[in-house]
Amino acid sequence: MKKSISSLLLMMCAAVLIATSEVKAQEAEADSSGLGISADLQYMSDYLWRGTYFYSGTGAFFPSLSYSVLDTGLSVSIVEELSEPWIFDGRDTARDLHATDFGADYSYSFGDMVTIGAGLWYYLLWDNDFSFLSGYVSISADSLPLSPTLKYTHDYYTESKDAKDFYLQLGVSHSLELMKDVSLDLGAMAGYYYYESAAPTLKGISDIDFSSALSVTKGILTYSAAFHYVIVPSKDFYEASLDGKKDINRFYATFGVSCAI
Repeated sequence: MKKSISSLLLMMCAAVLIATSEVKAQEAEADSSGLGISADLQYMSDYLWRGTYFYSGTGAFFPSLSYSVLDTGLSVSIVEELSEPWIFDGRDTARDLHATDFGADYSYSFGDMVTIGAGLWYYLLWDNDFSFLSGYVSISADSLPLSPTLKYTHDYYTESKDAKDFYLQLGVSHSLELMKDVSLDLGAMAGYYYYESAAPTLKGISDIDFSSALSVTKGILTYSAAFHYVIVPSKDFYEASLDGKKDINRFYATFGVSCAI
């Protein structure tokens, strides 16, 4: 059943993207209101999660659907996490880490000064008992250079009810409009991860992520590509990979297309 749901979601995303790719940009721009619905398909060349190799050094696909609720700042989403080997040749080495994610996010901006955000996500892993609930709050000082952002995430694992896992991030970013509908986003984000539900507890600076992302919008379609260079300073995390990799410097790229109607 779960495999069928994933396949259905993939097909839905693909159908929406293919059908709308023929829509003329002029027609899309004529309808400025929109329905608040978006379909997205992202590929990550090496799935890194908080600095660790989540699928043992392989890529992953992330099809998703989301709905922005009446311009209130609230959006609800569903995302699938699917390993590349499973998609292309049916290998199930990472199947127990495949997940269906359900989330709600809210953001509010005080003019051009400050943006606050909050969200609640449930990560339903398919074939193991490590599904968990995660909530976050964030604040961004938009009026300051590089828009410094602070984000706190707390995880609740059903199998480790007494654990106090949290992930604290501090980052900066800058967006450049290269030309009409083409932008370049540069960023750096450092994360401190306190992973008490692990045995033993892992803690430290799990990742420092330097990124550059290019996006091109054509009507209701947006194409994106990004490159990430990740430093994993803490020994707890660069030795935590399931495949035994102990590299401190890690890299991955992302490619995606999204459709907003």
